[in-house]
Amino acid sequence: MGKTDKIKPTIKETKYCSILAQGKVFDGEYTYCIEKIFVKELRQDEIRFSLYKDTMNQVERYIPRSLDVTEKEFLELFKESIKHGVFSEELLINLKTELVKKRQGTKRPIEKEEVEREELEEVQEEVQENEK
Repeated sequence: MGKTDKIKPTIKETKYCSILAQGKVFDGEYTYCIEKIFVKELRQDEIRFSLYKDTMNQVERYIPRSLDVTEKEFLELFKESIKHGVFSEELLINLKTELVKKRQGTKRPIEKEEVEREELEEVQEEVQENEK
């Protein structure tokens, strides 16, 4: 979890943290979130999985308990979190590297250059298909 020195725009301030970015999915009763937060006491950015519920007194009141979602809900939440800038580019590249390793069934580490080369090849294939 990296230290941060930059002042970033915030979505919400609490005594504990500043919410910097949020990916949200609403299921009709609860709002599921993956958030990038700045923890004030530790002076560092962290990722928080959180749960909110609208109450009579407050819209999207934070519920301090675990977030349980289906795989489908998680995927939608993850996509929304990427879209809203919750994750750093470095984290996304590292996640992709791990997924590629899993897909290939290999134990050897895949270099960043390999992942970037694969991404470039995929983009080139898409461009060629679109040109046809």
